Amino acid sequence: MPGRPYATIQWVLRVAPFRPLEIFLLFDQESEFGTDLRVFYARKSLVVPTEDAYVFAWDYVALLARYGRGKFSLKNNGPGREWLPFADFAPEGTGPMQEVSLGVREEILEKVAPEVVEVAIRRMDCGGFAQAEDFWEVIWPVLGDMSFRFRYGPQGSEMAFDSVGARKYAPEFLLSFAWLYINGLLRECRQVDDSLPKLSAYF
Repeated sequence: MPGRPYATIQWVLRVAPFRPLEIFLLFDQESEFGTDLRVFYARKSLVVPTEDAYVFAWDYVALLARYGRGKFSLKNNGPGREWLPFADFAPEGTGPMQEVSLGVREEILEKVAPEVVEVAIRRMDCGGFAQAEDFWEVIWPVLGDMSFRFRYGPQGSEMAFDSVGARKYAPEFLLSFAWLYINGLLRECRQVDDSLPKLSAYF
């Protein structure tokens, strides 16, 4: 390109958690103006609500900062083989955060057929769907060392994380990603079954 606007870019990180969201992080280091981290979204990401797209980028940048400061080891030990329900290891005071992650979403989930969820997961191009006698579940590989399992049935919902990711990442990160992936699932469910209510109608 004329003027080589990206000549000072040191590295680019592409993050594509699920279709259609695609984020590009560009780290710029310029002698006169210093350093800057630029965030770009692929045009197809415009269908994702602004808040969700912004929080995804914010979460990834926050994790990068922690790795950069040495808070997390670069060694990948996960995901773990065991599932830990969030309610079993969450510290006191995280109940309100969990309510934000699910909240009114439970009302929509009551109306979603398992067959619709299965198709929605295929449309997301991320995660695996399984159905048992009294519940269905989705497992998403959120990070290289953290996976998220969401179960839903007549008894309600359960959020669980693998044993490595659950112990490594703070509850606010776990719940933020849970909120984002459940939102993505519900949006795709409505693309499959347009009789389902819009999530935005509840806010």
